[in-house]
Amino acid sequence: MEHAEIARREPSSEASKQGSRKRLAAARPEVQDRARGLVSLAFEARRGVTKAHASRLFQRVAARSAQPLGKVRAELIPDSSWKRAGKTLGPQASQTAARLDHVLELAGRVWGNESDATEWLNNSHPELEGATPFSLLRTEAGGRAVEALLAALEFGFPV
Repeated sequence: MEHAEIARREPSSEASKQGSRKRLAAARPEVQDRARGLVSLAFEARRGVTKAHASRLFQRVAARSAQPLGKVRAELIPDSSWKRAGKTLGPQASQTAARLDHVLELAGRVWGNESDATEWLNNSHPELEGATPFSLLRTEAGGRAVEALLAALEFGFPV
């Protein structure tokens, strides 16, 4: 196949971007809000999540946990990283906090309220080999596993 024929069959980069924008504009408002929220979250994590924001996230999770707040936080962000950070967390801790923020939002949507969502995050799940969803948020791969499980629950797929 010649190069000119390939170029005719594949949309240009600009056309592809415009098509993506049109699809997003046609999407339901809550889908648009989620997409904007994820973009904002990504930029916040890149700049560094404030310790105050991260503290509020951990307080929300600890409210339904048997562990004290400090242990809940230390499960995802080690004490040494937490203490070393000034007002803003480092890159890795910021990514972890952003992941927790995103999963809290997803779980709240799936369970209908934050109380049930945080309870689910704090309890072991057979699909996660007995681990708690919260404990898997230490890594990006674990966060993706939790997101996939939440998507299956949200859309009624068997888990």
